[in-house]
Amino acid sequence: MTDKLKPAMIAGGALGLLLVLTALIAAVPFLRLLGCCNCLWPVACGVLATMLYVKGSPTPVTVLDGTILGALAGVFGGVIYLIIGLPISYFVNGVEAMDMQVRQFNPDFPLTGVFLLVISGIVGFVIFVVLSTIGGLIGVPIFEKRKGAINAPPPPQDFSVGPGGPHGIGL
Repeated sequence: MTDKLKPAMIAGGALGLLLVLTALIAAVPFLRLLGCCNCLWPVACGVLATMLYVKGSPTPVTVLDGTILGALAGVFGGVIYLIIGLPISYFVNGVEAMDMQVRQFNPDFPLTGVFLLVISGIVGFVIFVVLSTIGGLIGVPIFEKRKGAINAPPPPQDFSVGPGGPHGIGL
């Protein structure tokens, strides 16, 4: 397992669990506002993946590393949501409620039923990946405090002195 994959899988698993829990909690009428956290969880997941990677990395972490970590964590969490959360949402909320909401805005909308649920799940997956990538970008400046570049250039040479050193000895 590569060094980036482990933190991404841990954070992605946490993201998937939080998204599934949010889908379950959304069934309770007075807790439906917690569904707004579905946009916060991916960002926090990207930050968590970056934090875990920075702690275990022997070299300074770059912004590109944070981007990759966030995207991987978002993919893992989104897949968990598609496999577990979407069917739970289907059984808890039903398709009829979502279909009625769509028909209020546009009575001639061509998509209905389970197909609409699957399309919204795929769109949600893409949004989760984008938001967790942003979280990975945010996490690097927060947690990476080591100075120095990975490939630091050598110090400049002093070509102002002639042969034999600065005092002319050895001519």
